[in-house]
Amino acid sequence: MIGQRGFWLGFAGSAAFLAVFIVFFVDFDTIGTVMRDANYAYVAPSLIFYFLAVQARTMRWKYLLKPLIGRPKKAIYPVVVVGYMANNLIPVRIGELLRSYYLSLREPVSAAGAFGTVAVERASDVLALLFFLAVAWAFLPASGAFGDFVDEVPGGAPVLVAVAVIPFLAVLAVVVAITVVSQDTMLRFVARMSGPLPERFRAKALALAASLLEGLTVVSSPKSLAIVFLYSLPVWAFEAAMYYLISIGFDLDSHFDTQVELIAVLLVFTAAANLAGVLPSSAGSWGPFDFFGAAALIALGVPNGVASGFALTVHVALWVPVTVLGAVMLLMDGSSLRKLIDGLKRDREGADEASTPTPEPLS
Repeated sequence: MIGQRGFWLGFAGSAAFLAVFIVFFVDFDTIGTVMRDANYAYVAPSLIFYFLAVQARTMRWKYLLKPLIGRPKKAIYPVVVVGYMANNLIPVRIGELLRSYYLSLREPVSAAGAFGTVAVERASDVLALLFFLAVAWAFLPASGAFGDFVDEVPGGAPVLVAVAVIPFLAVLAVVVAITVVSQDTMLRFVARMSGPLPERFRAKALALAASLLEGLTVVSSPKSLAIVFLYSLPVWAFEAAMYYLISIGFDLDSHFDTQVELIAVLLVFTAAANLAGVLPSSAGSWGPFDFFGAAALIALGVPNGVASGFALTVHVALWVPVTVLGAVMLLMDGSSLRKLIDGLKRDREGADEASTPTPEPLS
């Protein structure tokens, strides 16, 4: 299902980022002391905020799914948790596909249609994280390491701002296109773009596009787009609150003058570490999350040992509980990750066969 190229691409991405993370950010003279002196008592209560974030994700997905399935027959929360478990265990975010397939087994919706709603989720996540980044910018420390970091960027602050804004504009353009352009127009565009392909692959591309667009119909107006964006804000606010609690155990506040500055820095950490999830990596985004999260903290004045220790602790706290809970929920449902993977593979093979033209009989 994943393919060897996908696996090795993810593995190579994680290995590269982890290597750079260790070489540049892990201070072996201090990190042992930092990890030993940290107060891990804050990790357990921080998980309350993490699972509140998962609940907020569930509410957002229920809103996105409403045009497709109406009122769900079964709880959506376990499907979300299983999807995150799968992302933590399978490279290149295959868990998003698996979550869509798992939902299709529980509700009257196609896996491709469900995946369309997941694509809207990811777009709204990017918008929310970039919004948090913009809010934090106004409260960041004006001097110190951050000022040095800006000075070291070729072109200075204007280039840095442009780099930060371009992804926002790109995502905004895609979402606005989905919002204002009709489904028929989008399908005609896909048909023109797939014109050079062989008929078999062209038919598959059109069928997949139709199913995906079905899942995108919820953002058919600016109002619905705004609602999805508002649903995304508590998702990341809860997760940032989780990071804040863990930061107390690492005394991150001692490196800043006010709590407002600390919160702004943690919002930057939240955005940088999680936006890095779009880069190729192994399961669980090991490598990009740690590298960009620690880099954001170090650029804003946190010592290397504290930044790298904090980033690793946050990542473990994000990875372990939801992975264990997802496995338990699958077992309680009488299934397993292997069964879901095999089922998704059979489903995709069946779709391929269905899209293959039947040869005419010889006369």
